[in-house]
Amino acid sequence: MTIRETEPRTSLRAAIYIRVSIKNLQEDRYSLSAQTTELTRYAESQGWEIVDIFKDTDSGTKLKKPGLESLLDYVEDGKIDVVLVIEQDRLSRLDAVSWHFLKNVLRENNVKIAEPGHIMDLSNVDDEFYSDLKNIFAHRNRRDIIRKMMRGKRQFTREGKVWGKQPDGYIHVKETSSVVVDENRSWIIPYIDDLLLEQGISATGVASCLNQLCKTPTGKEWTVNQVLQRYKNKAYHGVLEKTFSNGETITVEDVYPKLRSLETFETITQRLKENYKAKPAESHFLRNVIITCASCNRLVSVNKTSSHSRKKDKTYPVFTLRHLNESTHDDCEAKPYVNTKRIKNSLITAVKSILIDEKTAKKYIDAEFDDKELDKIKKQLSELNKQKNDVNSKMDKILKLYLDGKWSEEVLDKERDQLDSRLKHIENSIDDLKRKYELVKTSQFNYDVVVEFLSIAAHFDSLLEESEQQRLIGSIFPTATLDVSNDLLIMHARLPQQVTLDIRINIETMEAVKEREMYAAAKEKYHAIQTYLNKNKGASLEHLQKHFHSNYSTLIKYQEWFGPFKHLAPNRLGPEMRQKRIKTIKKALQSHPDATGRQLEKITGINRKMIYKLIREEKLR
Repeated sequence: MTIRETEPRTSLRAAIYIRVSIKNLQEDRYSLSAQTTELTRYAESQGWEIVDIFKDTDSGTKLKKPGLESLLDYVEDGKIDVVLVIEQDRLSRLDAVSWHFLKNVLRENNVKIAEPGHIMDLSNVDDEFYSDLKNIFAHRNRRDIIRKMMRGKRQFTREGKVWGKQPDGYIHVKETSSVVVDENRSWIIPYIDDLLLEQGISATGVASCLNQLCKTPTGKEWTVNQVLQRYKNKAYHGVLEKTFSNGETITVEDVYPKLRSLETFETITQRLKENYKAKPAESHFLRNVIITCASCNRLVSVNKTSSHSRKKDKTYPVFTLRHLNESTHDDCEAKPYVNTKRIKNSLITAVKSILIDEKTAKKYIDAEFDDKELDKIKKQLSELNKQKNDVNSKMDKILKLYLDGKWSEEVLDKERDQLDSRLKHIENSIDDLKRKYELVKTSQFNYDVVVEFLSIAAHFDSLLEESEQQRLIGSIFPTATLDVSNDLLIMHARLPQQVTLDIRINIETMEAVKEREMYAAAKEKYHAIQTYLNKNKGASLEHLQKHFHSNYSTLIKYQEWFGPFKHLAPNRLGPEMRQKRIKTIKKALQSHPDATGRQLEKITGINRKMIYKLIREEKLR
């Protein structure tokens, strides 16, 4: 092989590439600053022009790195002649395929690889072979390093010491290789445990609840999988458990401070198994909305039951809003139990009315969009700050009760979790109102903004699939408050400006619902009858009675409500037919004054009983 010594003072355009695998954990020789200093001095000693310095803090096994990709852009643009690295493994510990790609890009653009004291020209067969060997050894050396590291980590774990990223709610103390509770996030575990076990909320609902209070540690929205990970993680009841790539699982008890008990973990595991086996929840337009009870501030969920119709011998689903947990329901003064039929039509009416004009919108939304709104927000902020101070005061009091020995630690934790949750809600409401205040002040929150946001909901009632309705309503109204004492469901629309708009939905009485349903069913049947008459012109009411199993009075009522049927045969019991028959009988009696009923029947074609009836009632003889 040929390894050519670099010639000093050769005029080459050099790009310096430096890399470390893990920030601040490399030895001095391979730190970013050390590599930069040494390579800069070397390039200057050779008289090379340093075009640029490219840096990466990542693994050498990855081809896609910001610094390396920028370097390759310079290579393909013909801006450099040589890539200068402290050692070739800084440029590549790539697998064979990725290394072949990188090597070809350099060779095709006549760019060499340089280390202090050596240049490798990849267009030269011997240099290329040597460079390939260096990459193979670097790749293998990395695997050896990883194996040694993992042996050390396994032993580290057996000793009950922690390393790497820790579960949400804990902070890693590097000096002692131990963990302590993160007071800012430890409330999450008891909070989600309460939602699942006490209130019966699914993992999907729990994720939605968390999204109203905080973000994940990485600042993103909560997902179902992230919630399930926290339910299944044994660290929260003290256990350090890690499974390594060789298949070994190491478990060490009492390593983490406990945020839940072992009994709670086992109960959660059983509940999740039951929920997994259970049939998926049926779609419902309010299923994706987090609804809070105005009376007790606990969650209210959509609950499905069945209703049996004796008349039709069928079972119909009934959806109600109520507390799923019986103890929560019993403790609530309002004890909400609302058939969702009482809400759906009112929601449709409210949205369409808001879109008509600002005056009509005021019936449903509590926003002035002017100085009056600013005054109202100030009052709301003042009230929320009072509530915040009250919660903080209660926190101090419960701690005093615990220190005085009047409360157990378990009771303290339960009360503190509830107050923490309440405090988070208040603080979020304060932030929301502050944003709203600024938007109203700068005229960025107005009626036109509301109309633009709610216009999509105008098509809610035209969506055929219940799942489509569920997704639409859930995206527009992520939260709501059920106030049964005032027969209101207050839907909280989340506008793109990150402010909340409250829309008051009146809850109908069941009498009004039944009357509306009866009217809708009558209209549907009326159209069915008219469609039948369009195909069977001249059908009589008597025929329709039998065909549609309807009473004569019902068919007459349909026509009074929706208009006369078209193509209907004259009603033999109606006033027009009666007058026509009277006229026919009179004419027959003028010609045959002594004719019997049987004879008149033959002459007129009218039923004999009807002839007797009309003669008697109209005194035709």
